[in-house]
Amino acid sequence: MVKWINGRGFVIKKLLSSLLLVFCSVSLIACQPQNEEMTLGSISEISISISNGYGGLNENYFLSNKQEETISIFEVILKNAKEIRQDVNVNNEKPDYDILIRYENDGTQGLHLLLGNVGEESIIMFIGHEENGYIVSPKDTNELRKLLDV
Repeated sequence: MVKWINGRGFVIKKLLSSLLLVFCSVSLIACQPQNEEMTLGSISEISISISNGYGGLNENYFLSNKQEETISIFEVILKNAKEIRQDVNVNNEKPDYDILIRYENDGTQGLHLLLGNVGEESIIMFIGHEENGYIVSPKDTNELRKLLDV
């Protein structure tokens, strides 16, 4: 009888250990940081400046646009962008442009843009979160170039 209880105790112990392992695994997976997405509220204005480098926003805008058509094109470009993880060398490279997005609720968001040549991809990044980039397709890069008139 003692052997049977010890054998049963071993099975229960093994079952509890397995359940604990499953619970911990699920908890760790649930706690993984979520991919940051482009937050798109109702955009009221887009302002663009030549970038001075990573981490800050140049407020000397050469272009500010409130036209619905332009904002709509820009929203589509942001929605189409695909997230990537990247290593940014903030000492040896810098973004081409800084973009300030103003929302109708008075919120703002700053982005860096590494603009590709015609037919190439571009990269958009949240200012201060440059490790999360968003790839812009060659087609959308061409649209960005039209918006920037370059």
